[in-house]
Amino acid sequence: MSVNIRPQVIIVIRFSYLGENGWRLTHGGLEANRAALYDEARLARRFKLFEALTLPSLLSQTDADFSTAILIGSDFPLAWRKRLTDLVRPLAKARIIALPPMKNFAATKKVLDLCTEAPSHVISIRLDDDDAISVDCVAEQKRLAPMVLEISGVDTPTIVAFNNGLFLKIAEGGNKLFGVIESLPLGIGMGMIAPKGMRPTIFSTDHRQIHTRWNCYTDSVTPHFIRSVHGDNDSGARVYGVEKDYSDTELDNIMATRFPFSRAELMSLRP
Repeated sequence: MSVNIRPQVIIVIRFSYLGENGWRLTHGGLEANRAALYDEARLARRFKLFEALTLPSLLSQTDADFSTAILIGSDFPLAWRKRLTDLVRPLAKARIIALPPMKNFAATKKVLDLCTEAPSHVISIRLDDDDAISVDCVAEQKRLAPMVLEISGVDTPTIVAFNNGLFLKIAEGGNKLFGVIESLPLGIGMGMIAPKGMRPTIFSTDHRQIHTRWNCYTDSVTPHFIRSVHGDNDSGARVYGVEKDYSDTELDNIMATRFPFSRAELMSLRP
């Protein structure tokens, strides 16, 4: 029998946040990183993917009882901030939080603390602004949380990750959509269940190494994410595991049952 908890789900999205670490955009210091992050053409591309992938997947969750915290820099360009504000208006319990440059963990921890209203436990989930989660990601995190805590202990931070999903390579010569089963944990939709107020969060440890520090349950059977691969990826878009070449019919079925867009819509995206 699983433990009795009432978790609050908080999805944290770092939207071109100018932090002191946690990414590898440039090696030229804050000023060079600011110029790269806030480049108009780059922001236009990020918003296009956010609107095409990330936002629809959030708006289509079968369990809509979750909070979304969008972390931006305190100097995020005002016109783009207004556009972001307008875009997330239909998303219940969404907050845009602007912070000065900070270490990645400190910034995301502050964001989570500002959004926490949980009676007992918080499920902190990470999601990038150019990726998508399955329509049942929040529901699955809530369903699995009591079960994994029954094993780990109700006061022990524990991870639920999804290793089965899709990669969408977006390129001038045409897009490619294929399945992956990762051998290392992937951050998209990954959550940590922990008592509210506890220091650890989903950002405490690099997502590829999170299973070396915390007890970790992974679902490797059901597709739960779409990762976009393109020229602006900060981390190397490498598959750590097995690629699956689905037929078009199989992909259409995955799209119809797991995600709020069609294969045709994904294949029509341009760099």
